[in-house]
Amino acid sequence: MLEIINAPAPVRPEACADIDPKAAVLMGTLQGCCHPRALRLKARLATCRCGDPLAALQAEVAHLLTLSFGPVEAARRLQALQ
Repeated sequence: MLEIINAPAPVRPEACADIDPKAAVLMGTLQGCCHPRALRLKARLATCRCGDPLAALQAEVAHLLTLSFGPVEAARRLQALQ
């Protein structure tokens, strides 16, 4: 059976004008990631403000970076958060 999955629209820069700075850094770490979940995570980060949802998204980003690029590159990309 064929299933059609609607992908989220790409995140536009004007939509990120009031984005949380930590979320913006997390979005930057996903640059060059071709994993299907990367676009969805960027969309969720663009609407996330702060607190627990942002911490959960940070864990998801770290996991996705590790899957896509390996643990060393994921750690290097996440150094910007520290």
